[in-house]
Amino acid sequence: MKTIKKFKTINQVSKYFNIPQHVLRFWENKFVQLSPLKLSGNRRYYRDIDIKLIGYIRNLLYQDHISIKGVQKIFGNKKVNQILKTSNPILKKKNVLDNKNEKKTLINESKIKNSFKNIVIELKKIKNSL
Repeated sequence: MKTIKKFKTINQVSKYFNIPQHVLRFWENKFVQLSPLKLSGNRRYYRDIDIKLIGYIRNLLYQDHISIKGVQKIFGNKKVNQILKTSNPILKKKNVLDNKNEKKTLINESKIKNSFKNIVIELKKIKNSL
């Protein structure tokens, strides 16, 4: 069976967010709003809105260090669209729904670290020559 390009499998989503598949299944049990389509053989197919919600949940849990119960309270009985468009101040933070910017930040941080290492090496050379 060919999958439609609009849908992603659990394997693709787990690789994109670097989250194990069992964690995504666990989140489905904890967050009512996260409900991917299940077709033949109980295969999960995630829509774009599901992927955005996973990114939001991931950031709340891993970056903002909010507990699962805390995230459940934030979500309440709201629907996915309401959650993603809410006026919650946590949502207004930069990069909450964008995993790509996080990767760019990590690359920039590693460049900065390398630059500082090079500066330290040069300073040690200067010190030794004195």
